[in-house]
Amino acid sequence: MAQRLKQKAKAKAKAKASVIPDRIVGPDSGIDSAALLAELTELALAGGDVRNGALAVLKSSLSDAMEHAKKLFEFGRLGGLEMARMIAAIHDDIVTVLFDFTLLHVTPAANPTQAERMALCAVGGYGRGEMAPQSDLDLLFLIANKKGSPHTEALTEYMLYMLWDLGLKVGHSTRTVDQCVKLAKEDQTILTSLLDIRFLRGDAGLADGLYKKFQSSVKRGRGRKYISEKLAERDERHDREGNSRYVIEPNVKEGKGGLRDLHVLYWIARFLDKKGQITDPQLGHDYVDMGLFNKAAAKRFTHAADFLWRTRIWLHFTANRATETLSFDKQVEICRKMGYASGPVEVAVEGFMREYFTNAREVGALTRIACAKLEEEKSILLPKGLETYLPGSRRNLKNPNLVLDHGRLMFSDPMNIRNDPSIILQLFETAGRRNLDIHPDAFSAIDFRRNVIDADFRRNPKNSKLFQKLLLSAKAPYATLKAMNEAGVLGRYLTEFGGIVGRTQFNMHHAFTVDEHTLRLIDHFDNLRKDRMAEAVPIGTEIAKNFDKTEMLTIFLTCLLHDTGKGQGDQCIEGAQLARRACRRLGVSQSMTDTVAWLVRRHLDMSETAQRRDISDPETISKFGELVGSLERLQLLYVLTIVDIHAVGPGIWNDWKAVLLRGLYKNTAAFLEGREELAPAAMAHAMQEQVNEKLPGDMAERVRPIFEDLPNNYWLNFDMSDLMRHARFYDGVLQAGDHTAVQTRVNKTRNVMELWVLTQDRSHLFADLTRAISSCGPTIVGARLHTGETGRVMNVFYLHTIDGQAFGAKSSHTLETLRRRTDRAARGDVSGLTIPDQIKSKRAGAIPVKPKVTFHESASNTSTIVELQGRDRPGLLHALSVAISECGFDLLSAHIEVVGTTAIDTFYVTTKDKLALTAAEQKLLKASFVKVLKIKKSHKAAA
Repeated sequence: MAQRLKQKAKAKAKAKASVIPDRIVGPDSGIDSAALLAELTELALAGGDVRNGALAVLKSSLSDAMEHAKKLFEFGRLGGLEMARMIAAIHDDIVTVLFDFTLLHVTPAANPTQAERMALCAVGGYGRGEMAPQSDLDLLFLIANKKGSPHTEALTEYMLYMLWDLGLKVGHSTRTVDQCVKLAKEDQTILTSLLDIRFLRGDAGLADGLYKKFQSSVKRGRGRKYISEKLAERDERHDREGNSRYVIEPNVKEGKGGLRDLHVLYWIARFLDKKGQITDPQLGHDYVDMGLFNKAAAKRFTHAADFLWRTRIWLHFTANRATETLSFDKQVEICRKMGYASGPVEVAVEGFMREYFTNAREVGALTRIACAKLEEEKSILLPKGLETYLPGSRRNLKNPNLVLDHGRLMFSDPMNIRNDPSIILQLFETAGRRNLDIHPDAFSAIDFRRNVIDADFRRNPKNSKLFQKLLLSAKAPYATLKAMNEAGVLGRYLTEFGGIVGRTQFNMHHAFTVDEHTLRLIDHFDNLRKDRMAEAVPIGTEIAKNFDKTEMLTIFLTCLLHDTGKGQGDQCIEGAQLARRACRRLGVSQSMTDTVAWLVRRHLDMSETAQRRDISDPETISKFGELVGSLERLQLLYVLTIVDIHAVGPGIWNDWKAVLLRGLYKNTAAFLEGREELAPAAMAHAMQEQVNEKLPGDMAERVRPIFEDLPNNYWLNFDMSDLMRHARFYDGVLQAGDHTAVQTRVNKTRNVMELWVLTQDRSHLFADLTRAISSCGPTIVGARLHTGETGRVMNVFYLHTIDGQAFGAKSSHTLETLRRRTDRAARGDVSGLTIPDQIKSKRAGAIPVKPKVTFHESASNTSTIVELQGRDRPGLLHALSVAISECGFDLLSAHIEVVGTTAIDTFYVTTKDKLALTAAEQKLLKASFVKVLKIKKSHKAAA
């Protein structure tokens, strides 16, 4: 009896003991709290300006502690997790000392009344005991009475102003226990912040009361609802950040695969934790105790968390502010600090970012593992695939190696993978064909047995047939292949693809890693052949819809292999060799192997020809037609080019590119089929006749002299709606009796401002026009020059703002200035026009752009094609056109392209005698161009 009473007393005492977390476990902050409080006490007792004196002492202590922590971190003595804890510990000591000082010397309360009771608690990230250098300090001032008291108000106010004066960003609230509980039931954000609550100072009983009430009245019975809401919130956040863990400039905190995804796992586990097993958000062993991870997964969890924290902390230190996006300029700085210290900057950045994306993928894999465990314990029901709702889906698998578990595809016995590794491909083939989700446990089973995907596995014809069947039968091939990539299967089976997994593209042109970009080609091809892109690319859609299985497989393999040569010299040549090797191993026909290798070798040629050559020139068409060789290859290359451009990133495909590619396709098809009616000259004549037919008779007669004067390339560079607009413009000019006129028009489809210039050709005309345009501040992203036999010129410039919007679209004054200056320049007056200095962008400047100038001879021997690339800047086109004029040459045609930070321009240049440039003349022009391209800052043009 006595023993039972003793045990009961112990239990009662334990129940009364505080259960709220009150201290983080981590490295020592380096601050002697007792000594610091004693120093502040001496100041208070000495009198004088106590507040400013205390502020100076606290500021010095905080600065010294942070500087000490930073040195430890820089020298590698603290990892990412340790540093995050140490920063939190430093703030713990500053905050608690400030609280004690305020309570002792500013707002003393020897015997606090009920209304004067207060507990200071950390919540949010600070409550979890993890902070980056510029993180917010999240505080809860917990009071006993909702009306508060003068004492609690004075204490709170004094502390907050001191913390703000210390330079800290403080997130704070003052609430009672009941208010906290009520708001937690209503607001998901507040509920989550209270999951992270940690007691700092004050009335421990008050804080403990909140903790217990929160556990009993908020968490009880709400597990499924909280988890489903948290996962939905995560999905919404992913959508905001691009819904891919492979964006080139990822958000370390909020992006897919970032720290917030690890926090979601922690919050879910913490919400379900009834035994107090989860004590540290980022240490995997706590999740082992709870049964969510095994030891291997726990180790991966901790490693990923540490890497992400190291990255985030360096990001804050280098930016000296709370930035979370790993932009290009920050990648350059941080990669060296993360251990990638040798080699060119591009190589260092690529290595660092590849490690980043590997860890981001790990976060996704760990989330699947944890969710599978939660589902197994009936804590949540994860979303199910379409097949779950179809009649008989459970009994129609017809594969004894696979089963459905909660509507998801799973191995009937994962141990069978060792005996028959091909069931890994069977899993993905069945999932793709039946549109089934794959069970997270299946991913885990593959993860432990990926080494069975070896050389014998890759050479096995049975596996090759399964893989080819997967490509052709998947309802959503992008989703299926993405799941294979996430599981690490695609890169191990198709080792050529494995070489680009996680490979970054260090430019502002591509939005995704090479592997994600590659898989998006598959997605766009699937959309194309299923008639989802007919409005944008009608001819491409018709071609893709009529592909047979051989052509479809050819495109699928080409898409998967087209960029495998990146990072290995000439990416097209290297990629073609890798593609040939892969096709031989897959056992496809020699004809398909040759076609795939050719497409990979030439996958950039069509877009470059369309955008950088005069596609109305018969010579351009004949050379491109001879390169392609057959209509079948032309159709394959056209479809590949369409999906490749679409997959680069949002906004890269536009109506202009569509028109150019369509024109090149039609002209080349006519050449290959020997159809004279579709030759460039015939097509130009046909377009002119169509425009004449659509115009009123009197207008057609008035504009006929201009129409007949303009060259063939004019009629092939614009569609019918453009030509009709131009006709009305010409008619107005002619009726006004002037030979020079300027007009602007917003092209809403392309979100670009068009500037039309009709005038007579003369020396330095193009240089003067570009000077006038650049003086107004736009970026010239495109230009089309058309000079008739009588010297009549119709130039069209395409203008953007620095952030990629239509220049002047929202300012009539800006457009009026642009028109006025351009008109003056067209008439030969450029006095007083200056080009503004470029706006420096660290992000863009971080990307190296090497000047390059190459020459291509034309068969006609009347001009030389000069192709160059260099860093884009205000006034670049003007400077290049001046260089051409100063060398004594004339410009026949200019094809302007801006790709991210890089200007890629092609000029058709001729001598005064209308001849191609000699070797000496090419050398002269190249030197002049290189000099222009190497200038890092645009200068103001002379008045």
